[in-house]
Amino acid sequence: MTMQQWMMFLEMVDEKAQLSDQELIICTKVIMFQIRATKASYVNAIKDDMAKLIQKASMSQARGNLRIENWSLRLTIGGFLPLIKSLGTVAVFTNAVEDMIELHATKVPSWHIYVIVYRNGVLAVYDPSFIPGTSTLISCTGVPLLKAVVKAFRAEKAHHKHMEIWFGGGGNDGRNCQEMTRKWIEEEIIIKNGKDVDNWNNREG
Repeated sequence: MTMQQWMMFLEMVDEKAQLSDQELIICTKVIMFQIRATKASYVNAIKDDMAKLIQKASMSQARGNLRIENWSLRLTIGGFLPLIKSLGTVAVFTNAVEDMIELHATKVPSWHIYVIVYRNGVLAVYDPSFIPGTSTLISCTGVPLLKAVVKAFRAEKAHHKHMEIWFGGGGNDGRNCQEMTRKWIEEEIIIKNGKDVDNWNNREG
């Protein structure tokens, strides 16, 4: 799914949540960057690449602008934190599997996508690549952006230090995290109307 497709999907989920009177806030933009400087570096690199392709007539101006917008619409942690509400917040994260910044690295980063739900002091994470039996956040792999969010969130107010973190998911073979995340959101928010979204008693994690 492209970023525009993810945003359209999340906007649809948000509408469904509102119609069913769910006490959930659906973040309709995907969280991707730790800080604005990182986001600016990525967006500027994309702008340079698109300008070269357009000059060579390898890409149309309209398609180039769409690619740039695709990166510009993604949120930083600072843009996301004010959206977290105790009544319930659902958000999709995407990050490079390794710690950033890979923009200046020689290899192409491998991207991963997952979803978080925050409600009443519990941060629940559905990660398609979660390994059952993993007992601490620090030992979880592929979620550096989530770790940065938790650190920033706990630093914001004293009571956030007591936030519980729950993980669930698993089963991804390395290629299906987008579709598995989309299906989880569809099942929990649209089909179940968010009723079990924070019920983790019978889940792995």
